[in-house]
Amino acid sequence: MTNIQIISLDPSRWRESKELRLEALKSDPLAFGSSYEENLEFDDQLWIERTTAAYEKKNSITIYAEAEGKLIGVMGAFWTNRIKTGHIATIVGVYVSSDYRGQGVGKRLLQSLSDEITAVPQIEKINLTVNTTQTAAQKLYETFGFQPIGIARKELKYEGQYYDELYMEKHL
Repeated sequence: MTNIQIISLDPSRWRESKELRLEALKSDPLAFGSSYEENLEFDDQLWIERTTAAYEKKNSITIYAEAEGKLIGVMGAFWTNRIKTGHIATIVGVYVSSDYRGQGVGKRLLQSLSDEITAVPQIEKINLTVNTTQTAAQKLYETFGFQPIGIARKELKYEGQYYDELYMEKHL
């Protein structure tokens, strides 16, 4: 197996983050609420700002899996400082390149992200959504203690077809 590292991405590598995100949206369009076409139109400054904010961990965390200097996976979380909902983090943007699936990369990303989220004092709960067609992802989340709490019907519409989203949560 290739040596895989879980890293925070230096903002100077924002282009690599952009490339991985576009790869994810193009190869797995049902896994995301945003589209390849929309993200392709973002200007470079937005990608720089996103990568910088994630690196600085200001109300968000984004971690990457890297193999031989190439980004192969990503997972993020965000939260707010709002009085009523500041105790909740939401996992977003989960992706592992197809060549590296089934090698435990998602598990390592989720473990690292969970550890970082747990270290944020105000976070008491983690939410996420997953397309109901993504059974492998659902199983991964369940192994980490996430419980299904409901299904949003017709939450995504892609190429004229509707898809449901499973809502899951984990209390810390």
